[in-house]
Amino acid sequence: MVPQRSPKEPDAKISRLTPGAAPLLLSLLLASPSWAGDAPTGFNYCAPPHRPDCIDAAEPPGDCERDVQAFIKTVFKYRSCLEKESERAVREANDALEAWKCYTGALKCR
Repeated sequence: MVPQRSPKEPDAKISRLTPGAAPLLLSLLLASPSWAGDAPTGFNYCAPPHRPDCIDAAEPPGDCERDVQAFIKTVFKYRSCLEKESERAVREANDALEAWKCYTGALKCR
């Protein structure tokens, strides 16, 4: 049978941590290699454009014009962002493949 602890009783493991241990543990966790593939250096999130709500609303067309023009500009920025991110990802993949070939001896490297 497992002894039950009261809600007021502190967790023994947590109570033994020194005051500076939490920031140290957090920094070690964030520096962990397991996070390496989650947010590669240079990654730019390309936020997709959102269709203006006024297009589907019963507003006069003149009131919606500015929102539609901003939407169109956002679409072009989005396309440009995707293109740049795609090129960056291909460069990163090529660099990884070259490093792998150097490691395996399939490519003569310095």
